[in-house]
Amino acid sequence: MNPKSSFEKPISANYVCKMLGIGRTSLHKWSKDGVIRSHKLGGKLFYFESEIIEDMRKERYSDKAG
Repeated sequence: MNPKSSFEKPISANYVCKMLGIGRTSLHKWSKDGVIRSHKLGGKLFYFESEIIEDMRKERYSDKAG
């Protein structure tokens, strides 16, 4: 987990979908494939905005590199 995340309020899957302009199916696939980090607590998935931004930057860079 990102050290910043311990001070950061978790965000919902719905918020992430709106933020990225994707559907829940894509979000689930990306989480499962390790494209973006997710966390599970009490059977619910949640995310941290800083991690989403960081993961999207890494993914963007790897697309250009590959």
